[in-house]
Amino acid sequence: MTLRDRVELGFERWGRFVFRHRWWVLLVSLLFASGWTAWIPHITFDNSTESFLLKRDPASKLYREFRNQFGQDDHILIAIAPPEVFELDFLERLRAFHRALEAGLPHIEEITSILNARQTRGEEDALIVEELFAAWPESEAELRELERRALANPVYRNLLLSEDARLTTIMIKPVTYSSLGGDAEALVGFDSPESAAALAHEPEFLTREEKTEIDAALSAMVARFEAPDFPIYVAGEIVTGQRLNDALRRDVRGFIGMAALTIAGLLLLLFRRVSGVLLPFTVVTAALLSTLGVMVCLGVPGSLPLQMLPIFIMTVGVCNAVHVLVITYQRLNAGTDVESALAYAFGHSGFAIVMTNLTTAAGMLSFLAASITPITHLGITASIGVVLTLFFTFGLLPALLAILPLRVGVIRRSGRSVLKRLLLWTGELGVRYPRWTLIATGSFILLMCIGIAQLQFSHQPLKWFPRTDPVRIAAERIDHDMRGTNTLEVLVDSGRENGLHEPGVLDRLEVAMAYAEVLDEGEIFVGKTISILDIIKETNQALNENQPEHYLVPDQRELVAQELLLFENSGSDDLEEITDSQFRHARITLRVPMLDGTLYPRFLSRIEYGFEQILGEGLPFAMTGMAPLMARALSAMTTSLVRSYVIALLVITPLMILLIGRIRVGLLSMVPNLLPVIAILGVMGLCGVPLDASNIVIGSLIIGLAVDDTIHFMHRFQRDFDQTGDVGEAVRRTLSTTGSALLFTSLVLSSGFLVMAGLASMANTVVFGLIAALGIVTAFVADILVAPALLAVAFQRADRVSAVLESPSTAAPAP
Repeated sequence: MTLRDRVELGFERWGRFVFRHRWWVLLVSLLFASGWTAWIPHITFDNSTESFLLKRDPASKLYREFRNQFGQDDHILIAIAPPEVFELDFLERLRAFHRALEAGLPHIEEITSILNARQTRGEEDALIVEELFAAWPESEAELRELERRALANPVYRNLLLSEDARLTTIMIKPVTYSSLGGDAEALVGFDSPESAAALAHEPEFLTREEKTEIDAALSAMVARFEAPDFPIYVAGEIVTGQRLNDALRRDVRGFIGMAALTIAGLLLLLFRRVSGVLLPFTVVTAALLSTLGVMVCLGVPGSLPLQMLPIFIMTVGVCNAVHVLVITYQRLNAGTDVESALAYAFGHSGFAIVMTNLTTAAGMLSFLAASITPITHLGITASIGVVLTLFFTFGLLPALLAILPLRVGVIRRSGRSVLKRLLLWTGELGVRYPRWTLIATGSFILLMCIGIAQLQFSHQPLKWFPRTDPVRIAAERIDHDMRGTNTLEVLVDSGRENGLHEPGVLDRLEVAMAYAEVLDEGEIFVGKTISILDIIKETNQALNENQPEHYLVPDQRELVAQELLLFENSGSDDLEEITDSQFRHARITLRVPMLDGTLYPRFLSRIEYGFEQILGEGLPFAMTGMAPLMARALSAMTTSLVRSYVIALLVITPLMILLIGRIRVGLLSMVPNLLPVIAILGVMGLCGVPLDASNIVIGSLIIGLAVDDTIHFMHRFQRDFDQTGDVGEAVRRTLSTTGSALLFTSLVLSSGFLVMAGLASMANTVVFGLIAALGIVTAFVADILVAPALLAVAFQRADRVSAVLESPSTAAPAP
């Protein structure tokens, strides 16, 4: 008895064991599933930009340090576009809206609009820092004076007022830390030992749940105040992330139900019995609920890459069940008792099912090497889901088969069907004309390689929304009118305490900011700069009789120090947002448009080069903020793609060789697995579909799913070839038996992904579903056409070599 025979005998014994202990197995399976399901109500979602990077990533670490020092930079921007901003009726409504936001929004540190914008002015020898509308205008003349001051203040431009003064904004700054973080929020911006000790514990930043509360309250406020003459546009990372979360929940609920109905229809068509529908979905439901429970228990939030998890678990579970049920029903129809039918089914297909699930899990585990957090989360949860699906396939499914009163029915024979004849014809075509088949395959691969060469990466979540979506409309409107909503933060170290009092240091900062303001990289430009220089210039102007020509940095260190001290004593805490308490570090905020992450690296390189030349070695700096995070996420995606593909191949290939038992055939079997990956990447390149955070996993996913059909094909082929010794006959037998199951599982997989594409509201999900379905169809064609051709060529060559070696040597002539 070979090792394979002993393994298959072990699976057969397992089938008998479950039959004899079916009630205990059922109880254990249900208790196991129930325990994990209890965690599901606590599920959360997170699609924020910072969540893409691993915590150990240097860019992520720098960003956390930045927020610890300067607080939350993830502002919510509300824009209102009235017929006229400086009109008393509008300002009254704006004040009511502003006050409602202050009173009704939770977890908010500060709300800023033109009403309470900082106004610095001098009166005699006093420096006055107050709100622009500290005194409400009682006359037209007072209103016009306030308008004049607002339009003359360069700080307001492209921050609180658009350049044409037709749009005004409200900036909402959430608190930095979660309410669970104790007093850490109160220590932001201070360098005391207590602050350092608090921050050393890495307090938790504002949580996803708290951001959801902000968004819900804000949505209610906007609905209450919005009107045709008071149009409100809301943008910002928190709002965009929340809308992505909402779309994810909505889409998943929609396409899970429709995918289930579609697959149920296919199961009913195949088995012609209700148990053939209920049993697979019982396994799938238990596996999916358990996987979601484990995900929540591990603290993994839902994200865009994880939206395909339900469809993935559903298709894997159904495919597992189909291979067991087909053989079980066939044996029952032949008159075999239930115990023997179960034992035969698991003995015949158990090993192949285990190997397909292991290779699929291996493909998912390749994501653990990714540099993007949601993708590593997908690797963890999907591989756990596959193992759980395998657990219920070998426990819950046979237990239910043993308990249910199965009727002996007639499965519609497919021997004379058109589909079966087409399968056999396709396999025969590959065997009879292997070279032509492989030449055509090579031509197809060459065409796809041309597409792969044109493939591009992208990271622009805003484009995933439909053009008519309010979030996209708002973001694009504010981005255009305010010349940028994304941020680049430059942190400059003066090297010593009170280093920012030095006019020479401030002059270099000013030159660097001027360089940034004129830098133009096509679509990317700097629309606004904010730094400590604004406060110094405002103060200097106020102390010089409010004369515009004194809006500059003093040329004496003592004057700078004195003006900053006066500003601090005025009661304003604005300095905490742009420098530390020792005046050593300066924060320069550059506002840039919200664009594709691929456009930022070159722009950031030019900023970095210019600042290095201007600031010199004495003023080291670092860059962080949303724009660098997007650029880093793009770089991490590229690295993750290469790593996941390489690791998937290195893990799956040995498993294929181990399953088949022959190195040559095992290596050949990888060609049909690679072909669908080449196809989907090539089509994406030819059609101009970029790789982004939502579809970068698709290659490894398709490898993991495609290898299942290949394993079943090769496993059956090896048996038939060992019996017949003829490639053509072995392929014919394989397609006559396993071919129908391969066709059905491919239909299940592709249908699931097509339903995802058809019902999704987000463009990226539609693309993912279509591309994944294409990959599944390509994998099926590769298994029934390309694989037979490869086997024919390989075994024909082997036969010729064997014939030469076994032929008798030509006798030498007698002397």
